[in-house]
Amino acid sequence: MRQFAHKGFRIEQLSTEAKLLYSAFLVFSLAAMVVSVLYYGSLTDNRPLDGAREYYAGEHTPAAVDSPEPIAESDGPSFDLPDEMLEDDEPSGALIVSMSYRKLLEVTHFHLFTIPIFLLVITHIFMLCAIRPSVKFAMIASGIVSSAIHMAAPWIIYAGGGGWAWLMPVTGTWMTVTILILTMWPAVAMWRTHKPAPAKA
Repeated sequence: MRQFAHKGFRIEQLSTEAKLLYSAFLVFSLAAMVVSVLYYGSLTDNRPLDGAREYYAGEHTPAAVDSPEPIAESDGPSFDLPDEMLEDDEPSGALIVSMSYRKLLEVTHFHLFTIPIFLLVITHIFMLCAIRPSVKFAMIASGIVSSAIHMAAPWIIYAGGGGWAWLMPVTGTWMTVTILILTMWPAVAMWRTHKPAPAKA
């Protein structure tokens, strides 16, 4: 922690061991972001807006769902489906189960215990970079605000309806871009060749 308190310290002055450790954390962080994007795509069926509307608000968008393949007749059990899901005696849409209050609490609980720690570590590494204080402040503030709104977005959609679904892709993109900058900037900066300051006469 002494490096953070030393005003003239720059990230490229770290020891090789520290560079290795920080680089590994930044690589894992990038992997976490990739998995998060893939997970969100899976939850929303790769339809960021309509998928968020269906998943969080429970509002089905029939036009966005392809009709499933007809199921061969059998002697198995049958199900009573709503009339709006039937067309010529065949299902015309997917059965959408929106997120429950308890599931939303579970997801939020997990995110509130992980995202702040993740952001804390990323921004501490970023603060070692030789950047103007105003830029550091702006990037750190962007990370905090985008993360906070993105964690709140499912609740806003859940309470306010599908009209707020745009919050998920917008805040998710904002947070992702910010974290990529907070991650990639120090990853590049720490491995640059450090030029020592000229000795004073």
